[in-house]
Amino acid sequence: MYEMTIQCVATDEAIDFCDLLAEQIARFLSVQDCDMFVLSVHEAVINSVEAIKQLGKEAAKKTFLLSLRITEEDVTVTVADEGDGIPIKQLERMREKSLEDLLLAESGRGLLLIKETMDDIWFERQENGKCAIAMRMRRGRNG
Repeated sequence: MYEMTIQCVATDEAIDFCDLLAEQIARFLSVQDCDMFVLSVHEAVINSVEAIKQLGKEAAKKTFLLSLRITEEDVTVTVADEGDGIPIKQLERMREKSLEDLLLAESGRGLLLIKETMDDIWFERQENGKCAIAMRMRRGRNG
């Protein structure tokens, strides 16, 4: 088992870094669908960065955490930030609609994409006020 947590300032460079990390982990660990795993992590990180940027001047030094827990069976990714969290309206929309329903909408597609592609997704409110999205994808079997 492997576990790691990376703390990043909410920047475009951090998004690119997390994309590269997710891609390498997905390929090395043979997750079920590498491309969709990377896209799901990307969407979670972008949502986190955008939530932090909405804080305005306060956002300059705010960070998010990307945590990975890797077992023989699966890879679990958690993204936590210091933003205001996901609005209840978006969570309700995610339960009621499919990705196809929101294909042309301005927002909300990322969460639905994660829901459709990952094996499991859940949300956690942490004691320190941070909001986290967690997702899991099974690993494939080599040989």
